[in-house]
Amino acid sequence: MIKKLSLRNKILIIVFITVLILTGILSGTSIYSLERKMQEDLQHELSSVGLLTEKNLNPEQIHQLLSVSSSDDFVFKNVQKELDSIKKEQGIMSWSYIWKPDQGGFTPIGYTSDLNEIYKPGQLFKDIAPIHLKTAKLAISTGKPQVTDIFKDSFGTWRTVFTPVTYNGETIAVLGIDYSAEYINKSLNSSILNQILISLGGLIVMMSLLYFVINRLLRPLKKMVGIADSIAKGDLTVDINLAAASKDEVGRLSGSIGEMVKNLNGLITNIHDTSSYLAASAEELSANASETYDYSMKVSDDVAKVAKGNEITLRTTEESAAAIEETAYGIQKIAGSSFIVSESSTLTSREAKDGNHIIQRLIQQMSLINTSVNQIGSAIIKLNDNTTKIDDFVRIISDIANQTNLLALNAAIEAARAGEHGKGFAVVADEVRKLAEQSASSATQITELIRDIQQDSASSISVMEEGEENVEAGLKLTNEAGEVFKRILDSAEEVAMQIHEVSAASEQISASSEEVAASVNEMKATAQSTSEFSGRVSDATYEQLSSMEEIKATSNSLGKTAEELQELVGKFKI
Repeated sequence: MIKKLSLRNKILIIVFITVLILTGILSGTSIYSLERKMQEDLQHELSSVGLLTEKNLNPEQIHQLLSVSSSDDFVFKNVQKELDSIKKEQGIMSWSYIWKPDQGGFTPIGYTSDLNEIYKPGQLFKDIAPIHLKTAKLAISTGKPQVTDIFKDSFGTWRTVFTPVTYNGETIAVLGIDYSAEYINKSLNSSILNQILISLGGLIVMMSLLYFVINRLLRPLKKMVGIADSIAKGDLTVDINLAAASKDEVGRLSGSIGEMVKNLNGLITNIHDTSSYLAASAEELSANASETYDYSMKVSDDVAKVAKGNEITLRTTEESAAAIEETAYGIQKIAGSSFIVSESSTLTSREAKDGNHIIQRLIQQMSLINTSVNQIGSAIIKLNDNTTKIDDFVRIISDIANQTNLLALNAAIEAARAGEHGKGFAVVADEVRKLAEQSASSATQITELIRDIQQDSASSISVMEEGEENVEAGLKLTNEAGEVFKRILDSAEEVAMQIHEVSAASEQISASSEEVAASVNEMKATAQSTSEFSGRVSDATYEQLSSMEEIKATSNSLGKTAEELQELVGKFKI
């Protein structure tokens, strides 16, 4: 769609969009600045109205209102009358009221008559908007008028100014004046609308001026487009008197088009003469090309037959070389594997010898263990016999201790009969009795220990008997393993010898196969060179044949082109 538009319309669209964007940005910035300035002016105006209203009130009467609690009070009526009068004179004020601080909130003590249904003098008003409460407290704390932002409550949308009321230098109340937001927005919207209308008017004037200027600048260009269309249709007899008065790009373009028409006249004349000569030369070239093409066809067939025979020879040689190479590769692998197996067999033989030595040492060690186990068994049996003898001795000691205890008891009885002369003997008898009891107790403990030792000895004897059997079995298995390792060692040494012989034979065969493969590869290289040379000759012959075909086709095409060129040149008017 855009591509079909004229240059003038494209320029106008681009300029219009650019101007529209710039106008929008400038208008938006201007409206934002205007709105901000009006808000600041309105805030100053509201503050001034609040101060003037506060100055018109009698501080003494405001002070008396602090204790008034009835709307019939004379002072209240005077203040209300004064507030109504100020409201009427001011014109845009919605209503006004006077609050005194009370219990963290505010109590109305004076107000315009249109608030009689909402406020009651001297009664705490609880339905105060948070922004009212905050701004009123700020006015009291700062001692200066404070203006709220536009807000909405249950009574409407407002903007309020609070002015502190002082008496004898002390702030005793706050004067509030409400303004309807509709009036404020109406004033603001009116100013914004005026700004928009001014911007639209300027945009229309600017676009009209641009339209006139662009048309004036593009008029010579439109005339040159018409001349260019005539030249495109082949009419070179057009009037090229485009002498433009201006020296800008359009004027230079006019001169360039005039010069181009002169050059085209000369060029067309030369092309007409050349095309006639070209047609005659093309006809002669076509005849020579036909004769050369027939001769090249015969040479190409002969060379193709030779190249085909060389290709068969090369393919046969390549197959033989591949078979020889595969055979040589297989023999090399056999030789390599034989060498690896030879090394492995040698290593196996060496390890078999080491294993045989270890088995022999193990047999010796098992024999020593068997001897040690037998000696330990004999020692335990002897220990068991000695504990039996100790048990007999302990039994004798226990009997002696019991008899000694009876003798000590009899001696004590006799000492008691002797009276005063037997006291010393009674003491000795008592000590003897105690020693006899201790000996009997120690003998009992020794007997218990001996029985524990005899039980452990019996268990040890049983374990040692099992150990002797296991050691004998291990010794027998070890001897058998030694025999097996000896047979393995003999077999490994015999295999290693045979593998060494196979490896040597494989190396000789590998060397011979490599010599055969080298000879076949030389034959292959010679056949390949011959084949490549024949192929190049064949390719060159085919290329020459193709070139002759192209020359023949080109000469025919050249003749047709010369005829077409003559027809095209005939369309131009010179």
